[in-house]
Amino acid sequence: MKKYLFLLLYSALLFSSCEEVIEYDLPEDAAKVVIEGLVTDQPGPYSVRLSSSKGYLNQGPSSGFDNAVVRISDNEGFEEILQAKGNGLYQTSQLQGKRGNTYSLRVQLNGQEYTASSYLKPVSTIDSLVYRFKKGNAQVEEGYYGTFYFREPAGKGDLYKFNIYVNGERDKEIIAINDDLYDGNYGDPEIGIELEEGDVMKVEMLSLDRPGYEFFRVLSRMQYYTGGPFDSPPANAPGNISNGALGYFGASAISIIEQKVQNGTIRE
Repeated sequence: MKKYLFLLLYSALLFSSCEEVIEYDLPEDAAKVVIEGLVTDQPGPYSVRLSSSKGYLNQGPSSGFDNAVVRISDNEGFEEILQAKGNGLYQTSQLQGKRGNTYSLRVQLNGQEYTASSYLKPVSTIDSLVYRFKKGNAQVEEGYYGTFYFREPAGKGDLYKFNIYVNGERDKEIIAINDDLYDGNYGDPEIGIELEEGDVMKVEMLSLDRPGYEFFRVLSRMQYYTGGPFDSPPANAPGNISNGALGYFGASAISIIEQKVQNGTIRE
C-alpha cells in the first residue's frame, strides 16, 4: 500500500484514547523528562506517559518513571490522582473530558514539578466518508481513495489533527492543519491511501489548541523532510510542559467515522 498525498493538503497524538509514542533524541547524550498525555471528550480512561529522553549517542530504549505523582484537574474543581500502571504509564479512572473545559496536568517527580494545561475545543462533525476509484498512473496507485466531508465553522483559528486507520492499523503519518483552506466552508479532503474493495478505513478528526498544533506541525515537517520525526541530528518539537520537560499534554474533542469500501460507499 503506497501513499501519494494526504488530504490534498500539506502533510503535517494521544493518543485519541490510544497512545502515540514519540521518541526524542538530544545531542551529547543529554536526557530530559518526557511527558505525553491527552484528555478527550470520548470515554476514558486517559493516559499520561512519563519517560526519559534518549541521548543522541545512546541507542538504548527510553525508560519510564513509575515513582511520580500525577494529577489532572479541570476548571470545574475536579481533580484526580492517576494510577500507575508500570513502564511510565499512568491512567485516570474517573475523569470524563468535556468540551469547553480546561484541563491541567501536574506531575511531581524526583523533587521536581512539571505542569501544563490545555483547553478542550469543540470539533466539527465528519458527515460522511466515500470512496472513488482511480486508475493508476505516474502519480497514484490504482485503487479506491477515500474522501470525507465536514462543515468547518466560520472564524479563523480552528486547528486539527487527523488519525487514519486502515483495517485497524494506524497510519504513521502525522497530520496537523489549520482552517485556512476551509474556514466557514464545507471541507472535502481526499486521503492519499489506495484501498481495495472490502478494506475498512477509519478517520479521527481531533481539535487542537495552538501549542498542540505547533507541536504536531513540527513533528510532521521533520517526518516529511527526513523520513522520520527525529533523523540525525534532530531538533525538538516545542511542547507545553513546564520546567524544561519535553512533550505535550493536550485536550481534544474527536469526531470519528468508519466505512467499508463496498456498494453504498463507492461513488463515481
